[in-house]
Amino acid sequence: MKLEKILPRPLGDSGSDCASIFGSLIMAAHFERTRARALGWRGVRPSASEHPAWTCRVAGCEPVFGIRFDGEEHCPQPDCLRGWFGLYVFPETESPLLDTFPLDALRFALSPAYASAVREFSGAEAELQPFRLGSLRLDASFAGDALALTLEAPARHRVIAADGIPADDGWLVAPGAPECDVPAFSLFLRLFAVLTATAEEELGETAALARGMSVQPRLCFHRGGSLEAFGSEQQAVLSLTASFGPPLALEGEASHSLAALPARYRPDELERHSRPLLHVLTGFLGAGKTTFLRRWLDFLHGRERYTGVIQNEFGKVELDAALMKGDTIVEALDEGCVCCSLADSLRPGLERIIAAMPAEQFVLETTGLANPDNIMDALNGLRDLVTPGLVITVADALDLCTAEEAKHEQPEASGIRRAQLQKADVIILNKSDAVPAEALEALTARLRALNARALLLPARYGAVPFAELDAWMDAHEGKRLPSHLPTLMRLGERAVTHAEEGYEAKALTFEGPVSADGLKALLHDAGPGLCRAKGILDIENAGVCIVQYAAGRLELTPAPEETPLDLVLIGTGLKL
Repeated sequence: MKLEKILPRPLGDSGSDCASIFGSLIMAAHFERTRARALGWRGVRPSASEHPAWTCRVAGCEPVFGIRFDGEEHCPQPDCLRGWFGLYVFPETESPLLDTFPLDALRFALSPAYASAVREFSGAEAELQPFRLGSLRLDASFAGDALALTLEAPARHRVIAADGIPADDGWLVAPGAPECDVPAFSLFLRLFAVLTATAEEELGETAALARGMSVQPRLCFHRGGSLEAFGSEQQAVLSLTASFGPPLALEGEASHSLAALPARYRPDELERHSRPLLHVLTGFLGAGKTTFLRRWLDFLHGRERYTGVIQNEFGKVELDAALMKGDTIVEALDEGCVCCSLADSLRPGLERIIAAMPAEQFVLETTGLANPDNIMDALNGLRDLVTPGLVITVADALDLCTAEEAKHEQPEASGIRRAQLQKADVIILNKSDAVPAEALEALTARLRALNARALLLPARYGAVPFAELDAWMDAHEGKRLPSHLPTLMRLGERAVTHAEEGYEAKALTFEGPVSADGLKALLHDAGPGLCRAKGILDIENAGVCIVQYAAGRLELTPAPEETPLDLVLIGTGLKL
């Protein structure tokens, strides 16, 4: 074993060499996103503070992990440098796991400051100390021929409330009952397995594995805040060590060898071939796909899960691509629909964006008239480039409820809307705040009846609890997604297309500024079949504005830095 593969310099007396080794180990794995994903990483974020610390996610685990370097010391026997890292677990706010945590942790997790504290984690935050449940030890020989990683945590982190914790109507925690009972060691197993697999990859050898156990007094606390041993009760503290090169165990450290690494992540065959995921984002005209996508990208990129976008627009106006400018790398496919006339251009578009951005996943944002049944068929012929991922459908709650009320019919029950909703793995019910609660409840029930398998998330301005989307994806990892199941059709039936429903796109060019009233009159005169209008226009007395029209509502948003584009109108029987 050669430590120089990870740290290309001798160990010294900097006081943070172990942190440098740990950081180099993680960052080396993330030079190639697909390789990091195959090892089980789902995102790593170094702390912005001067103190070495990281937050990360790993495959198969719902919580975020925090890792903080606590210091190092020279051990003469064996001659090595020993570093200590505190390990933290941050469950999602609505996770049942949080109920097992200390009450101080639960109280802070339910506060508005929790998400930002985890995101900006440095390990020095007093509020996050109740989430610290274990430790990681890193031993590195000064000779450079040995390295060891050791996980140590209680089998169950259980603290007794000696006097109980009273509540208004009795006891929140009865006297002598546990105030918390967290399965700490098992929570860290997957993280440790990913770290060990990463070290094996970087060092080019298989780790020797050993387990150990010690006991320590179980603690209880009194209402005054003091901690002490709880009678003669003890709790087990488990350890797991992965060693490379000669052993670095201290004298008296008993351990038993293991044949295999517990909880090792096993990537599926597609991941082994380094094929990025391609999610399909669909939804009817004006539902808010681009708004949702920008929110999702903010979430993903904030966790270093960089994502590229392929956008397909119906008509010549590349408005959505213009709006995405600066958010990520965008490949635009225009003047047609990717589910029919542009199917052949999807492969070269994918090849261009994969070459430009070697990300772990991409999103294909389709036109509002695309049928995902046809797209999924096309993706089956692109498995040499990508792994088909989720189908996410954005539904417009305002449009669906308004149309039902006006026409006494359910617009989602037929045509393109129905096809998009039935094929979805995830339905984003956008503009949920714009309809009455009773109408929203009725619409939700109809959508669940239409597609009972999909995750349904209400959204306001495209924002959803993206952690729930992550958890749903993790829960379906290794399983066949609903969208990947074949669609059974009656004999002679085929997937509906927008052409069959009479949809068309028309572009209008304006030589100079247009008045807001004139624009409203134009949209009104286009006829009742107008579903969508979008563009960037010079508006009198308002300057350059982004024009968005859907579900009977016109929005003008100032965009002084944009260049005016044509106005494209999409609908049926347009009177222009």
